[in-house]
Amino acid sequence: MIPEIFIKRQLNANQVQYLARVQSLWSGYGEIAKYQVQMDNESKSVILKQIHLPENVTHVRGWHSEFAHQRKVRSYHVEAAWYQGWAVRCSDESRVAECYGVYLNEETGDQYLLLEDLDSVGLAERHARLSVEDCLVCLNWLANFHGEFLRPMERQDAAPSSWPQELWPIGTYWHLATRKSEWQAMAEDPLKTEAGRMSERLLKAQYQTLVHGDAKVANFCFSEDGRQVAAVDFQYVGAGIGVQDVAYFLGSALSEEDLAASLPYLLEHYFAELGQAIVARGESQDLATAVIDEWQSLFATAWADFHRFLLGWSPDHVKNTAFSRAITDQALAELTTLE
Repeated sequence: MIPEIFIKRQLNANQVQYLARVQSLWSGYGEIAKYQVQMDNESKSVILKQIHLPENVTHVRGWHSEFAHQRKVRSYHVEAAWYQGWAVRCSDESRVAECYGVYLNEETGDQYLLLEDLDSVGLAERHARLSVEDCLVCLNWLANFHGEFLRPMERQDAAPSSWPQELWPIGTYWHLATRKSEWQAMAEDPLKTEAGRMSERLLKAQYQTLVHGDAKVANFCFSEDGRQVAAVDFQYVGAGIGVQDVAYFLGSALSEEDLAASLPYLLEHYFAELGQAIVARGESQDLATAVIDEWQSLFATAWADFHRFLLGWSPDHVKNTAFSRAITDQALAELTTLE
């Protein structure tokens, strides 16, 4: 289907005009574009995420395979399911774009995702790095997101559920089960040896929620004053624990020096906001405390789990810092106390 026709039908528009490409999708899978839409009583811009499956996939770092291709294809289906079935639960404290419609061509795999233009509602700022204080608004977003989607506790006699329906059963794009090639590429060291045990610690956490799965600073849209924020790119949303998002976000947003100086302060802020978010949805303070205690104990493991992926995927990456290695060593040391 022609994009303009799809937009016109979804919004009952009179005219649709292509404005500009916002960005290309990773490895040539399509583009994100901005359109101007004219309706009877309103004119506004919208965003169309257009997925077009390429015949030949080229990965910037050489990681391309049929397995990786199928993971990417599923990620777009998951994102559509997120916007259609889950995103409505997000509050102003965990703001996301409104979804106006989804289209999927079953034969070609091409897909459209029609979304609110966050730029047009005052969330037009993007950042590659943040100050410590500027991180707080994103930690608030994450805490409220994790608090809202905390998994309901199942009765002991209940059959296992398929939660979270239509999303990834294991969120994040780097988890070990889908990154065996990168694991095999790692140098032989304790992190490679213990990768399975680390992954199991995260998977067996008692308190699960939805994680964004790719909560890097580039996937947040800020107001000009930095006090409001929304998140985009939900291709890897699924089950996990909140500190997986927190670790990944902080590693993307802050310098090594800021992390070393301010990590305890940032974690304290996140957990305080998380506790408030859990209680605000009607849960007990005892539950909030239990969630916080468990996730605090798993922060280093969550950090090391991503560091494991990084060392296989791109060991010379700028995120392979002395600070990151120190947190990973802490996680490895914690494993020995469990033996």
